[in-house]
Amino acid sequence: MRVVFDINVYIKNIFDEKATWPDIEPLPPASENAAADCLSIAFDGLGIELYASPHIIDNTFRIMEHAGHTDAFIETYIEALLDIVEMSGGAVIDPPKRDHGVTDHEDNLILDLVLAADADVLVTDDTDLTALNPWNGRVILRPYEFVNRWLQSARHQR
Repeated sequence: MRVVFDINVYIKNIFDEKATWPDIEPLPPASENAAADCLSIAFDGLGIELYASPHIIDNTFRIMEHAGHTDAFIETYIEALLDIVEMSGGAVIDPPKRDHGVTDHEDNLILDLVLAADADVLVTDDTDLTALNPWNGRVILRPYEFVNRWLQSARHQR
């Protein structure tokens, strides 16, 4: 399954009050931080290929920098995210830019990546994007929904 995590998934992995980074706990069971669970699924290579873009990486860096994290911490985090993308069999793609009729320019850039990666699922907490579900033949899920569906499918595969 090809998956794109929106920027907010990467950010909530750090900023959520229940964040455990740099620890990545294996699933199951699910933790209290769905964003961390999403990264755990990708980290463990559990049936998903994770795709990112320079836009996602740059904005994750920018948001963390604005929040006061040190450059060393941010660079370590970004390197870990890039490693997770690579280990999952996914890639960082710089997709062609299109207008998908979404008012938020940033949301259009996320949808560009979904198309370029031919992703099956977009995982996001952005209400404007989740309101589009399904979009262009793809499922858009909140992190906890993605984790719950993955856990359900993993149970059936045993």
